[in-house]
Amino acid sequence: MRLCALLRRHACLLALAAIALPLACAGKKRAPPLIAEGPPTTGQAGAASGLMLGDVEQPPTGACGSESIPAVSDPPNIEFILDRSGSMGDELIPGSGISKYANAYRALKKVLMAVGHRVNYGITIYPAPSDDPNDDGCRPPLELSKVQPGDPPSYARAGEVGEHLKSILDRLSIAGVGGNTPTADALTQALGSLSKLEGTTYVVLITDGAPNCGHDLMCDRSGCIPNIEGTPVYGLDCSKPVNCCQPSDQFPYANEACVDSEASVAAVKALADAGIKTFVVGMRGSEPYERLLGDMAEAGGTARPGDTEYYPVTDADALSESLIGIAASVAISCDIPLDYEPPDPDFVNVYFDGVLVEYDPEAGWEWTGDGQVAIRGAACEQLMAGDVLEVQVLAGCKTVVK
Repeated sequence: MRLCALLRRHACLLALAAIALPLACAGKKRAPPLIAEGPPTTGQAGAASGLMLGDVEQPPTGACGSESIPAVSDPPNIEFILDRSGSMGDELIPGSGISKYANAYRALKKVLMAVGHRVNYGITIYPAPSDDPNDDGCRPPLELSKVQPGDPPSYARAGEVGEHLKSILDRLSIAGVGGNTPTADALTQALGSLSKLEGTTYVVLITDGAPNCGHDLMCDRSGCIPNIEGTPVYGLDCSKPVNCCQPSDQFPYANEACVDSEASVAAVKALADAGIKTFVVGMRGSEPYERLLGDMAEAGGTARPGDTEYYPVTDADALSESLIGIAASVAISCDIPLDYEPPDPDFVNVYFDGVLVEYDPEAGWEWTGDGQVAIRGAACEQLMAGDVLEVQVLAGCKTVVK
């Protein structure tokens, strides 16, 4: 699935679209205007603005039209925050031989190859790697890359990894897994840098379990991760009625294994209060904490409808689809505001990757009010699914109507 396709299409439509045609377009199957770029008015995440397609290429071979309208780019910012705790070294699918961390690496590579040139993005891992054998596993997060534009779109069109993404992937590979899960610290640190960015900003949190590392936390068995998961620690059988998070002279920091719920939800809420929404992706192993992850998604302003507010993933495909869906929801919209009115709106055509999209209010595209073009039905689904690499709007030939 190629998100860039979605993004490009959007841009092109925008370039042609500066048209405020109060004409009865919907009832009269009028041709769509050239799309210039402008912020999408709707998105699956409810974004007020999003990524636009700003690098329209030459008209597709055999296409009819003498003018290709470029779009204005207004990309959103996305910060990926990746859990690299020790449990991320476990297999995502039992027997697959591929760890959750390796699957996250592959999914991020796939998504950023597709959409990286359409958004500004950065990646943080937590906790930071350490060579200290006495490290408590609760080190601060490590920012692998500040939020910045990705590689040029030429890499995506060629299906290649650009230099910027390659640098990040190399650092992810070297980091590996280890430590605990100081989620609240990672989110709090992100707030400091992300709140300074211009434009619309989002966080995508990818984790496989409960946050911990709350130094001042105290909990009973119901809030103790080893007890919840039945994992033996300190030689204790935590499946039995003993509080494995009770500090003692021998294990003074046992309380750091308490679920750090309040601080994590508060950190997400602080981001939301700063206008930064947080998407929560829970990998296999996070199931015992689904209520907490759901609370975080709700506090982050991205709760999904239904019983599961966050994105639960149990296999590689679901992980990639979730990340692509999130990226599409913040970067793409099927409602495209037009930047200007073409000489004749009945002489405009839209192309997805060089393939004509017929003017069709039900399954293609149409004019809407307030100078917008709307992609409809199956064409909208194709766009939002990331199956389109480039969208172009050409003027000069009679609109092809279904």
